[in-house]
Amino acid sequence: MYRLAFGARFNITMLEGTEVVFIVIAFGAGGTGLLLQASVGAAAAAVVIAALGVALHRPLVRVPENTLKFVVGVLLSGFGTFWVGEGAGLAWPMPASVSPDLAIPCLMAAYLALAVCLVPICRLQARVVAKESEG
Repeated sequence: MYRLAFGARFNITMLEGTEVVFIVIAFGAGGTGLLLQASVGAAAAAVVIAALGVALHRPLVRVPENTLKFVVGVLLSGFGTFWVGEGAGLAWPMPASVSPDLAIPCLMAAYLALAVCLVPICRLQARVVAKESEG
């Protein structure tokens, strides 16, 4: 069992690391002389994340796994929607004096509100299906 868990974690970590490499290369290819800055930023991010992982390991172990997945899902959905919109050339409906990046917390709040409303409905549906399969 532990070998399977180790293998899954290793593969996920390698996938994320490869993703970071592609992001750094993409930013570096965006203009002359940007590869060094993108590489330094990626290295700094790796150091910060490693330090946060060491510092927050114990408190995060106490967080229920489903709660952690829920929060990560909301965060990824917000960022993903923003980046897809940016890539598609969407102009976010923000006043000119406000950075379009502030759409990210708004998207996260919208996804959180929607998810909090849908969780009880999904739980009720699961109970109904479970009762129907019993009877």
